[in-house]
Amino acid sequence: MTGEQGISFGVRLRRLREAAGLTQEELASRAGLTAKAISALERGERKRPYPHTVRSLADTLELPEEERASFVASVRKKDAQGSAAPVSSPELAVPEPPTLLVGRERELSEIDAFLRDRRVRLLTLTGTGGVGKTHLALQAAREVAGLFPDGVVSIALAPLGDPDLVLPTVAQALGLREAGTQTPREALRVFLKEKRFLLVLDNLEHLLSAAPEVADLIEVCPDLRVLATSRAPLRVRGEQEYPVEPLSLPSLHPVT
Repeated sequence: MTGEQGISFGVRLRRLREAAGLTQEELASRAGLTAKAISALERGERKRPYPHTVRSLADTLELPEEERASFVASVRKKDAQGSAAPVSSPELAVPEPPTLLVGRERELSEIDAFLRDRRVRLLTLTGTGGVGKTHLALQAAREVAGLFPDGVVSIALAPLGDPDLVLPTVAQALGLREAGTQTPREALRVFLKEKRFLLVLDNLEHLLSAAPEVADLIEVCPDLRVLATSRAPLRVRGEQEYPVEPLSLPSLHPVT
Protein backbone atom coordinates (compact mmCIF):
# COMPACT_ATOMS: atom_id res chain seq x y z
CA MET A 1 0.00 0.00 0.00
CA THR A 2 2.88 2.39 0.62
CA GLY A 3 3.43 2.83 -3.10
CA GLU A 4 -0.14 4.07 -3.48
CA GLN A 5 -0.10 6.72 -0.77
CA GLY A 6 0.41 9.57 -3.23
CA ILE A 7 -2.19 8.33 -5.74
CA SER A 8 -5.24 10.54 -6.13
CA PHE A 9 -8.69 9.29 -5.26
CA GLY A 10 -9.74 9.40 -8.91
CA VAL A 11 -6.83 7.28 -10.13
CA ARG A 12 -7.35 4.84 -7.26
CA LEU A 13 -11.05 4.55 -8.09
CA ARG A 14 -10.37 3.90 -11.79
CA ARG A 15 -7.79 1.19 -11.00
CA LEU A 16 -10.13 -0.54 -8.57
CA ARG A 17 -13.03 -0.35 -11.01
CA GLU A 18 -10.98 -1.81 -13.84
CA ALA A 19 -9.60 -4.53 -11.56
CA ALA A 20 -13.21 -5.46 -10.74
CA GLY A 21 -13.99 -5.66 -14.44
CA LEU A 22 -16.67 -2.96 -14.29
CA THR A 23 -17.47 -0.16 -16.69
CA GLN A 24 -18.26 3.28 -15.31
CA GLU A 25 -21.92 2.66 -16.09
CA GLU A 26 -21.96 -0.67 -14.26
CA LEU A 27 -20.23 0.74 -11.18
CA ALA A 28 -22.56 3.73 -11.14
CA SER A 29 -25.68 1.59 -11.36
CA ARG A 30 -24.58 -0.74 -8.55
CA ALA A 31 -23.43 2.10 -6.27
CA GLY A 32 -26.52 4.26 -6.74
CA LEU A 33 -24.69 6.99 -8.64
CA THR A 34 -24.62 8.27 -12.19
CA ALA A 35 -22.02 7.39 -14.80
CA LYS A 36 -21.32 11.12 -15.08
CA ALA A 37 -20.48 11.27 -11.36
CA ILE A 38 -18.10 8.31 -11.66
CA SER A 39 -16.43 9.90 -14.66
CA ALA A 40 -16.02 13.22 -12.84
CA LEU A 41 -14.47 11.47 -9.83
CA GLU A 42 -12.02 9.50 -11.95
CA ARG A 43 -10.96 12.58 -13.92
CA GLY A 44 -10.37 14.50 -10.70
CA GLU A 45 -13.11 17.06 -11.31
CA ARG A 46 -14.64 16.00 -8.02
CA LYS A 47 -11.86 15.30 -5.60
CA ARG A 48 -13.76 14.81 -2.34
CA PRO A 49 -16.99 12.82 -2.66
CA TYR A 50 -19.53 12.49 0.13
CA PRO A 51 -18.70 9.85 2.78
CA HIS A 52 -21.96 8.15 1.79
CA THR A 53 -20.64 7.88 -1.77
CA VAL A 54 -17.24 6.56 -0.71
CA ARG A 55 -18.84 3.88 1.49
CA SER A 56 -21.17 2.87 -1.34
CA LEU A 57 -18.26 2.59 -3.79
CA ALA A 58 -16.22 0.57 -1.31
CA ASP A 59 -19.16 -1.78 -0.73
CA THR A 60 -19.81 -2.18 -4.45
CA LEU A 61 -16.12 -2.87 -5.15
CA GLU A 62 -16.09 -5.34 -2.23
CA LEU A 63 -12.84 -3.96 -0.88
CA PRO A 64 -11.11 -5.88 1.94
CA GLU A 65 -10.82 -4.02 5.24
CA GLU A 66 -7.26 -2.71 4.82
CA GLU A 67 -7.84 -1.53 1.26
CA ARG A 68 -11.19 -0.04 2.25
CA ALA A 69 -9.53 2.01 4.99
CA SER A 70 -6.90 3.28 2.54
CA PHE A 71 -9.63 4.09 0.00
CA VAL A 72 -11.64 6.10 2.53
CA ALA A 73 -8.54 7.84 3.89
CA SER A 74 -7.56 9.01 0.40
CA VAL A 75 -10.35 11.62 0.44
CA ARG A 76 -9.91 12.84 4.01
CA LYS A 77 -8.56 16.37 4.02
CA LYS A 78 -8.34 18.82 6.88
CA ASP A 79 -10.15 22.08 6.40
CA ALA A 80 -7.57 24.83 6.68
CA GLN A 81 -10.02 27.19 8.32
CA GLY A 82 -11.23 24.64 10.86
CA SER A 83 -14.82 25.44 9.95
CA ALA A 84 -17.60 23.09 9.06
CA ALA A 85 -17.00 21.92 5.52
CA PRO A 86 -18.17 19.01 3.40
CA VAL A 87 -15.62 16.40 2.44
CA SER A 88 -17.33 16.19 -0.93
CA SER A 89 -18.25 17.77 -4.18
CA PRO A 90 -21.86 18.16 -5.28
CA GLU A 91 -23.24 14.99 -6.82
CA LEU A 92 -26.13 12.57 -6.92
CA ALA A 93 -26.14 10.26 -3.89
CA VAL A 94 -29.45 8.49 -4.32
CA PRO A 95 -29.65 4.69 -4.55
CA GLU A 96 -31.07 3.34 -7.77
CA PRO A 97 -34.46 1.68 -7.06
CA PRO A 98 -33.96 -2.10 -6.97
CA THR A 99 -36.79 -2.75 -9.43
CA LEU A 100 -38.49 -0.94 -12.29
CA LEU A 101 -41.27 1.43 -11.31
CA VAL A 102 -44.35 -0.01 -12.99
CA GLY A 103 -47.85 1.44 -12.94
CA ARG A 104 -46.82 4.69 -11.24
CA GLU A 105 -46.36 6.91 -14.28
CA ARG A 106 -49.09 9.35 -13.21
CA GLU A 107 -47.78 9.66 -9.64
CA LEU A 108 -44.20 10.10 -10.83
CA SER A 109 -45.28 12.83 -13.23
CA GLU A 110 -47.19 14.68 -10.49
CA ILE A 111 -44.33 14.39 -7.99
CA ASP A 112 -41.97 15.64 -10.68
CA ALA A 113 -44.20 18.69 -11.21
CA PHE A 114 -44.21 19.46 -7.47
CA LEU A 115 -40.41 19.23 -7.30
CA ARG A 116 -40.12 21.63 -10.24
CA ASP A 117 -42.43 24.13 -8.53
CA ARG A 118 -40.17 26.43 -6.49
CA ARG A 119 -43.09 27.29 -4.23
CA VAL A 120 -43.10 23.71 -2.93
CA ARG A 121 -40.26 23.52 -0.43
CA LEU A 122 -41.32 20.42 1.51
CA LEU A 123 -43.09 17.57 -0.28
CA THR A 124 -44.17 14.60 1.84
CA LEU A 125 -45.21 11.33 0.23
CA THR A 126 -47.63 9.67 2.65
CA GLY A 127 -49.22 6.23 2.68
CA THR A 128 -49.26 2.87 4.39
CA GLY A 129 -46.13 0.82 4.85
CA GLY A 130 -45.06 -1.03 1.72
CA VAL A 131 -47.17 1.07 -0.63
CA GLY A 132 -44.11 2.23 -2.58
CA LYS A 133 -43.32 5.68 -1.16
CA THR A 134 -39.56 5.09 -1.02
CA HIS A 135 -39.45 3.71 -4.56
CA LEU A 136 -41.32 6.74 -5.88
CA ALA A 137 -39.15 9.20 -3.92
CA LEU A 138 -35.89 7.68 -5.14
CA GLN A 139 -37.00 7.56 -8.76
CA ALA A 140 -38.36 11.11 -8.66
CA ALA A 141 -35.18 12.44 -7.04
CA ARG A 142 -33.00 10.86 -9.70
CA GLU A 143 -35.14 12.31 -12.49
CA VAL A 144 -34.98 15.90 -11.22
CA ALA A 145 -31.32 15.83 -10.16
CA GLY A 146 -30.43 18.33 -12.86
CA LEU A 147 -32.49 20.99 -11.08
CA PHE A 148 -30.20 20.85 -8.05
CA PRO A 149 -26.62 21.59 -9.12
CA ASP A 150 -25.33 21.57 -5.55
CA GLY A 151 -26.45 18.04 -4.79
CA VAL A 152 -29.18 15.47 -4.30
CA VAL A 153 -28.80 13.15 -1.32
CA SER A 154 -31.08 10.45 0.06
CA ILE A 155 -30.91 9.55 3.75
CA ALA A 156 -32.62 6.46 5.18
CA LEU A 157 -33.98 7.29 8.64
CA ALA A 158 -35.66 3.97 9.47
CA PRO A 159 -32.75 2.82 11.71
CA LEU A 160 -33.02 5.92 13.92
CA GLY A 161 -34.95 5.76 17.18
CA ASP A 162 -34.36 9.29 18.46
CA PRO A 163 -35.83 12.35 16.69
CA ASP A 164 -32.93 14.43 18.04
CA LEU A 165 -30.59 12.46 15.77
CA VAL A 166 -32.30 13.40 12.49
CA LEU A 167 -30.35 16.58 11.70
CA PRO A 168 -27.04 15.23 13.08
CA THR A 169 -27.53 12.19 10.84
CA VAL A 170 -28.10 14.46 7.84
CA ALA A 171 -24.98 16.44 8.71
CA GLN A 172 -22.94 13.25 9.02
CA ALA A 173 -24.23 11.97 5.67
CA LEU A 174 -23.12 15.22 4.04
CA GLY A 175 -19.69 14.87 5.61
CA LEU A 176 -19.97 18.02 7.72
CA ARG A 177 -17.57 18.49 10.59
CA GLU A 178 -18.30 20.52 13.68
CA ALA A 179 -16.07 23.50 14.36
CA GLY A 180 -15.56 24.68 17.91
CA THR A 181 -18.92 25.07 19.59
CA GLN A 182 -20.85 24.77 16.32
CA THR A 183 -23.56 22.09 16.47
CA PRO A 184 -24.50 19.76 13.58
CA ARG A 185 -27.67 21.83 13.14
CA GLU A 186 -25.65 25.03 12.78
CA ALA A 187 -23.21 23.33 10.42
CA LEU A 188 -26.12 22.27 8.21
CA ARG A 189 -27.48 25.80 8.08
CA VAL A 190 -24.10 27.22 7.10
CA PHE A 191 -23.50 24.60 4.43
CA LEU A 192 -26.97 24.66 2.84
CA LYS A 193 -27.79 28.33 3.18
CA GLU A 194 -26.86 29.31 -0.37
CA LYS A 195 -27.10 25.94 -2.12
CA ARG A 196 -29.70 24.54 -4.51
CA PHE A 197 -29.97 21.19 -2.84
CA LEU A 198 -32.51 18.36 -2.58
CA LEU A 199 -32.64 16.21 0.55
CA VAL A 200 -34.65 12.99 0.47
CA LEU A 201 -35.60 12.03 4.02
CA ASP A 202 -36.97 8.49 3.94
CA ASN A 203 -39.19 7.04 6.71
CA LEU A 204 -39.90 9.99 8.98
CA GLU A 205 -43.12 8.64 10.50
CA HIS A 206 -41.53 7.53 13.77
CA LEU A 207 -39.53 10.75 14.10
CA LEU A 208 -42.29 13.32 13.63
CA SER A 209 -41.15 15.52 16.51
CA ALA A 210 -38.09 16.35 14.37
CA ALA A 211 -40.33 17.82 11.64
CA PRO A 212 -40.27 21.40 13.05
CA GLU A 213 -36.46 21.35 12.88
CA VAL A 214 -36.65 20.26 9.25
CA ALA A 215 -39.09 23.12 8.59
CA ASP A 216 -36.73 25.58 10.31
CA LEU A 217 -33.84 24.38 8.16
CA ILE A 218 -35.90 24.91 5.00
CA GLU A 219 -36.89 28.39 6.16
CA VAL A 220 -33.30 29.60 6.58
CA CYS A 221 -32.02 27.89 3.41
CA PRO A 222 -34.03 29.46 0.57
CA ASP A 223 -32.92 27.04 -2.16
CA LEU A 224 -33.16 23.86 -0.11
CA ARG A 225 -35.92 21.42 -0.99
CA VAL A 226 -36.95 18.39 1.03
CA LEU A 227 -38.72 15.30 -0.28
CA ALA A 228 -39.88 13.19 2.65
CA THR A 229 -41.66 9.86 2.98
CA SER A 230 -43.84 9.12 5.99
CA ARG A 231 -46.91 7.12 6.92
CA ALA A 232 -48.39 10.37 8.27
CA PRO A 233 -48.03 14.00 7.23
CA LEU A 234 -45.41 16.03 9.10
CA ARG A 235 -47.94 18.80 9.83
CA VAL A 236 -45.49 21.69 9.67
CA ARG A 237 -45.67 24.99 7.84
CA GLY A 238 -45.15 24.89 4.12
CA GLU A 239 -45.72 21.16 3.77
CA GLN A 240 -47.28 19.81 0.57
CA GLU A 241 -48.67 16.35 1.20
CA TYR A 242 -48.91 13.82 -1.62
CA PRO A 243 -50.87 10.67 -0.66
CA VAL A 244 -49.61 7.50 -2.34
CA GLU A 245 -52.43 5.02 -2.87
CA PRO A 246 -51.99 1.27 -3.38
CA LEU A 247 -51.82 0.17 -6.98
CA SER A 248 -55.17 -0.99 -8.26
CA LEU A 249 -55.39 -4.64 -9.23
CA PRO A 250 -56.28 -5.54 -12.81
CA SER A 251 -59.83 -6.72 -13.33
CA LEU A 252 -60.32 -10.49 -13.28
CA HIS A 253 -63.39 -10.23 -15.47
CA PRO A 254 -63.01 -10.13 -19.25
CA VAL A 255 -64.15 -7.00 -21.02
CA THR A 256 -67.25 -7.65 -23.08
